[in-house]
Amino acid sequence: MRVSDRLMHRIAGSILAGLLLAPGPLPAAEPEPAPPYPPRPRASRPAPRPYYPPPPVVAPPPPLSPVVRAIYAPFYVAGLVVRYGLYYAIVAPLEVFGRTVTYGAKGGVESPPPRPRRADEQ
Repeated sequence: MRVSDRLMHRIAGSILAGLLLAPGPLPAAEPEPAPPYPPRPRASRPAPRPYYPPPPVVAPPPPLSPVVRAIYAPFYVAGLVVRYGLYYAIVAPLEVFGRTVTYGAKGGVESPPPRPRRADEQ
């Protein structure tokens, strides 16, 4: 063993002994008290709401002339036919079919029992 190795062992041993024999952490000093609460704000009136002027009144547009109505009418009718025609020709049957599949042909509701016949009805 060389001298430098012995010296290193001796230094490491003394550091280890010093750490093991050193006293634990010192007790902490008393913590400082919390600062006092800030003063409460004085009660004051709420700030007034901002005033927004009402929107300007816009006059309704004038009605269409009879000529323009006559030109527009076929397109209006075509729109109604497309909207409701497609609904009642495609969408409504699919909805009815879906309900039939889900609830059955009777709709999931039991029919009431038949009323007993009276003697004078026979």
